[in-house]
Amino acid sequence: MLYYENPYLKSVEVEVEERKGNKCLLSDTILYPGGGGQPPDEGIAICNGEEFSIKHIGSLWHEIDGICKCDKMKIILNWDRRYLLMRSHTAEHTFFRFLENKGAKMGKIALGEVSSIIFQGDISAEDILDAEKRTRELIKEGRNVSTFWINKDEIRNYPDLRIKLERIKDEKIRVVKIEGHDLSACKGVHISNLSEIEDFAIVHFRMGKRKEVKFVIGEMARNYHYRASQSLRKLMWKRNLDMDKIENYLENLENENEIMRKALRDASKDAKFNVEKCGEIELHYLFLPYAEKKIIQRKALEIANHNKAVVVYGIGESNVVCIAYNPSYPWARNEYMGLLSMMNGRGGGKGNFVSGSVEDAKKFVEELKKIICEKALQLHGDENGYS
Repeated sequence: MLYYENPYLKSVEVEVEERKGNKCLLSDTILYPGGGGQPPDEGIAICNGEEFSIKHIGSLWHEIDGICKCDKMKIILNWDRRYLLMRSHTAEHTFFRFLENKGAKMGKIALGEVSSIIFQGDISAEDILDAEKRTRELIKEGRNVSTFWINKDEIRNYPDLRIKLERIKDEKIRVVKIEGHDLSACKGVHISNLSEIEDFAIVHFRMGKRKEVKFVIGEMARNYHYRASQSLRKLMWKRNLDMDKIENYLENLENENEIMRKALRDASKDAKFNVEKCGEIELHYLFLPYAEKKIIQRKALEIANHNKAVVVYGIGESNVVCIAYNPSYPWARNEYMGLLSMMNGRGGGKGNFVSGSVEDAKKFVEELKKIICEKALQLHGDENGYS
């Protein structure tokens, strides 16, 4: 395939060997069909002077957005997109080898302007930063990248080969080699030298059992490192800190935040709803400047599900407004959504709980409380509970 033989080829003229409506079997192609986390290429086909979008759907069959009527076809690759994916894919190989050496297990990759790697393993933030640093060093060195094919029975000759045999059905295996660093079984399209990546930056790291990193390359990576450096130095200058004190400062800040979060959780657990009787319905309502949203939500649903109740509350910090209601009172949702619309808010929810946001959460709670009580008295009796 031309996309393997010369991955830098941007256009080519090929023979059309078979036609089926909008599908064409071509003699060769520069369009990678996708796989291994690398999306399929995009391109333009010129057929009898007409231009069509084209994609490789496998085994040299291509699909165009028209009827295939020509015997020869010129394909023009969306090169900017392809080159970004090539560079990002090789960057992923370079970076993840460092993590795999520390026990990380690859899960899934998604390549693009901002690429993502999902993985498992006992990997710390320090490990991520170290792998980023070493990846940038290899890029600066300009290590060569090459590819070759081996048979399945030759795998034992490559003990350092990164491979998931259960995913490979072919007898021939394509190997991508990064000089002095990595061997990986991969069908993707890659660059020939790490210097083409230009730069590399981790822009996100999600902890947990299934970890995720997101990265960028090239100019975006350079800009990210510059902005991160600027932000850090501004913080240091503002707090009159030296570089050797910044980690201790951030650790203390995190400890203080955890103390505040615990206090907020405790306050949310202790929060008491006000109660007003509206006919047969108990109207529970509350406004809090700050609260742990999930704790208050659980309390509201517990009240609504176990009583003839409608629960209305708001949280000032985020201007969140919510309603939970006994399933016997579905009209409460309509009243909530009506007021939300009137106050230019947005929201939604499932079951008997709805959440949204408005500019003034306190005012919303006061207004909704009146509306719910009036509606309850109309439908379910007067203030003394008599219909």
